[in-house]
Amino acid sequence: MTSPLKRNLGLAAVIAVVMGNMLGSGIFFTPGELAQSADQRWQVYFIWSLCGLIVLCGALTLGELASLFPRAGATYHIVSEAFGPGWGFVKAWMEAWVSAPGSIAGIAIVFGEFVAEFLGEASGPPQLWAVVAVAVFASINLMGVRWGGYTQVTLTTIKITGVLTLVIGSFFFAEAVAPAAAPASSVGLAALLRFVGIGVATVLFTYDGWTDVTHVAGEVANPKKTLPLGLGLGVLGIMVLYLIVNLAFLRVMPLAVMREEGATVAITLAAATFGATAGQVVSGLIMISIFGALGGLVMTAPRVVYAPAAQYEKLRGHGLLKALAYVSPRSGVPAGAVVFCVLLSVVAIVFFQTFDRLVSFILVPLQLMNVVTVAAVFRLRKRALENGDQYLTPGYPYVPLVFIVVMILLMVNAFIYNPWDTLMGVGLTALGLPVYLWLKRTSSTQN
Repeated sequence: MTSPLKRNLGLAAVIAVVMGNMLGSGIFFTPGELAQSADQRWQVYFIWSLCGLIVLCGALTLGELASLFPRAGATYHIVSEAFGPGWGFVKAWMEAWVSAPGSIAGIAIVFGEFVAEFLGEASGPPQLWAVVAVAVFASINLMGVRWGGYTQVTLTTIKITGVLTLVIGSFFFAEAVAPAAAPASSVGLAALLRFVGIGVATVLFTYDGWTDVTHVAGEVANPKKTLPLGLGLGVLGIMVLYLIVNLAFLRVMPLAVMREEGATVAITLAAATFGATAGQVVSGLIMISIFGALGGLVMTAPRVVYAPAAQYEKLRGHGLLKALAYVSPRSGVPAGAVVFCVLLSVVAIVFFQTFDRLVSFILVPLQLMNVVTVAAVFRLRKRALENGDQYLTPGYPYVPLVFIVVMILLMVNAFIYNPWDTLMGVGLTALGLPVYLWLKRTSSTQN
């Protein structure tokens, strides 16, 4: 008999997981990439605000759904209840074999690359440091969800403090430049839509990670209030932080300079603020940010693997399912799912080797299931209305529709520009359907 999960995560931990998983390395590089297509300063603020609002639409909707099903792997239960157990199983299968290992491996590889560069080639290949980092967080999370929560609060506090130190320091120590006069040109609707499309595709990935906290919904205290509030405040906090960081960039560098600097804009800002120590400052901030995002993934991803395994545990003949459903009686952690996700992540690190390939592998399956999850609100709204104290998505039905439409357009773009790794992820996800049918048939023959 497995032990029940323990509700030890409060509002601070939920906000820390949301912000910690979202705040990775992208904010240090993406502003320079966006500058390649922006002509005026207002366009930068517009795109970062727009992407934040798009994600907020998804988060506000997910708050309603997660508080309706505050269980481990909440999104699995949401999809299962809305569209049937087959869809729920395919989502859990995608999380187990594509999203969880791919996301953990991708962030770990980026972290490993920075560590290897910081310590020098003699320290070992980036993949080695990636595996070490995953193993460290696996050990922390196996000790108990409270330890994982404390770790995320600490790391998120450190990296937000570090980013704000860089930004606020730039206002005191870096000389401001006069903004260049905006080019006098009339931008047509087609050109504006093209810019918005390019800008959203560039920036939106920097906001990723906001759904991960729902995986630990079964361990959140007072989930009906804590989950919606934590999701909303976490996304809003990141959006405000990103706008402040861009304000600092544009205060010190004109758009033309940001275009030239590209991915090194953060180092340029640090150089203007801290002088010769700029490289070390930015490298340290990036490593802490990536390390915190990795910790959040190792903490949250196994819960969505645990959820269906626990439900199908009645199939006594299937040892893997029983192992994945195992909860440590001492720590109250789904230890089997944690070990499973970590092992698959190591395999993904060795197989894919690079961050770009891993992003292409997981992007479409992950966003497809995010769309399906958010769309569940249209099927489950009646049930939510029947609960007198239930949080409801503001602006329904337009708020979820905005998120769904934008994500569909993003998936089409991914198929066009990187079809092979994308198809690999989609194909592996689709394998979940025949596996579900086999399990269903096995279950019916045993009953």
